[in-house]
Amino acid sequence: MPSTRSACAVSRISSRAALAFAALCFAAGGADAQTSAKPIVTPGFSLTVFAAGSGGLLSAPDSLAVLDGHVWVGYANNGAPDGSNGAMSAIVEYASDGSVVKTYQVAGHNDGLKVNPYTREIWAMQNEDANPNLVIINPVTGQASKPYSFGKTLHGGGYDDIVFKDGQTYFSASNPTLNASGKNTGPAIVRVVHLDANTYTIDVTPVVRGTLDASNIPFGTVATLNLTDPDSMTLTPSGDVLLDDQGDGQLVLLRSSGDEPRVQYLPLLGNVQVDDTVFATARRGYLLVSDTKANMVYKISANVWQRDAAFSASTGVAATSGTPAVPAYVGQLDLRSGALLPLVTNLASPHGLAFVPTDDQQ
Repeated sequence: MPSTRSACAVSRISSRAALAFAALCFAAGGADAQTSAKPIVTPGFSLTVFAAGSGGLLSAPDSLAVLDGHVWVGYANNGAPDGSNGAMSAIVEYASDGSVVKTYQVAGHNDGLKVNPYTREIWAMQNEDANPNLVIINPVTGQASKPYSFGKTLHGGGYDDIVFKDGQTYFSASNPTLNASGKNTGPAIVRVVHLDANTYTIDVTPVVRGTLDASNIPFGTVATLNLTDPDSMTLTPSGDVLLDDQGDGQLVLLRSSGDEPRVQYLPLLGNVQVDDTVFATARRGYLLVSDTKANMVYKISANVWQRDAAFSASTGVAATSGTPAVPAYVGQLDLRSGALLPLVTNLASPHGLAFVPTDDQQ
């Protein structure tokens, strides 16, 4: 098998393939040079620890949210993703210097964590595999609601991430039950139609199917997608919904307007899988990433960020007979080609991401 260096010296490949080679070779080359499991930072960026879990009831950090400069971190602890073992998660509010402001205990395995821009409350979703519940935290009063429950899910799994758009609330329908042909016949995204603060129940309706036609972003060809692993969601700077179909190694873009096809998809180069994707909302600020298995929340800093640039947390790529393994990393995502160019590599298992602006006038 050729060395990583020689394999990366291939020429006369397309620009799209070159981006993939650059990303994978950078990460794999860094891993080859490593003698210890420490993150490797691309020149121009720096890495520090923002917060560290203490173990026990503060372990396995995952989802991140930011409100008024405070950072909210969901610690899933040892909870089963279907809530079956009765474990508790912790939602921790941190000040901008990493000091703890308040800790909330919620029943189940926290995975989704978002700020509701209309009420300025924190929405925490638990149990992404089955038996989901939602807890709403008021950061002004410091009070957390009782868990809101859902009826039987139409897709057989739980709910993962949350997006607020045009006054509506959407959940990704995670861990779907596939039919005998391996197809997801349930919804991939649902919308809240009623939230009852008296009975603490939520009713939802399907808005995006698990099988649907979509246009390939790089090439424009149309294919029928089978979304077997709906996971994280976010809004793009233009207000479109970006859904991570994690296990299938692709992102699905639901456009709200314009001349482009309403549904598009982006295959990720190198067969990488990603969790959260976020966008730099200002030229000055920092990126936070939760490295779940390392029990760390890292702060990635740069002098200047490219405004509206996309960043994703990747689980890496397993080794094959022809290529070395690519360690988990955080990279800048090219939304035209699907290439993910590393900022910080050799992480344990990056999942949650958040961008914290420090000067929104730049």
